[in-house]
Amino acid sequence: MADRTYLFIDGEYLRRRHHEAMVDFFQVDGDLDIFPLRREAGARRVYFYDCIDEAPLPGETGEVQKTRIAPLQRFLSYVQSLSGFHVKPGTVRRGRKREQKEVDVSMAVDMLTHGFNGTMTKAVLLAGDLDFRPVVEALVRQGVFVEVWYHRNSIAEELHGAADFGREIRFRQLYEWNTTAFKETHRVPMVQTPGGGPAGKLLRAGKIRDWGWSAQLYWLETAQQVPQFSLWIDVPVGRTIRVYDRDENLVERYVAVQYGPIDWEFVVEEARIAGQVQDG
Repeated sequence: MADRTYLFIDGEYLRRRHHEAMVDFFQVDGDLDIFPLRREAGARRVYFYDCIDEAPLPGETGEVQKTRIAPLQRFLSYVQSLSGFHVKPGTVRRGRKREQKEVDVSMAVDMLTHGFNGTMTKAVLLAGDLDFRPVVEALVRQGVFVEVWYHRNSIAEELHGAADFGREIRFRQLYEWNTTAFKETHRVPMVQTPGGGPAGKLLRAGKIRDWGWSAQLYWLETAQQVPQFSLWIDVPVGRTIRVYDRDENLVERYVAVQYGPIDWEFVVEEARIAGQVQDG
């Protein structure tokens, strides 16, 4: 039987994680492009669940209201226009706390329907709500392979633990889900895997705090006389990752959000100065 993969996306969850990551790194909101997700998931169809809070906020004029909701309206219209994509709108419950309503139920019903009807053999769920665990467990029992995409800052461990596979969404992936225009004006370092062996002048050495991986920062002048900073990370199984850019600060900031903060244990310049003081 041919593999039939469907991707189910909690739109608000994705938009919020993407917004937070881009603002934290670039100090501006990103420009989310959802089209690459279908290819990454290998999905025949993509179901996108979201809703627009169209009711005026306290003190909000009609013109301000239109300006607030227009970007999301355009985005959902774009998603719906893509081949294989289906937007499933929900509603917003209003009260002391405005929150989405019907979205989770609609997602659960669609996943179970496709799973039990046999129209899909694999479900990819991009969400972080533990309420989806019974749905995931039911699909697994039915024989559907379930993969959960999640962000480490907002996921109940029991959700991806109930699936056949859990895939963590990191900063680089969220960045790649931007439009080409955004990426052309907001760059991140280049990454090479495997990274090969270090080259150039060693500046600092330390460890990635979250993993204990060794990290070494080198400076190297390229053939075009442009300084380049390369950070080599040693990961398990003898592999290396090389992160490089002309901006040293950009390299370190990127590694911090993608892999974890670096605890520097050895700084060449400090060691040289200390040696001079001792010699004196």
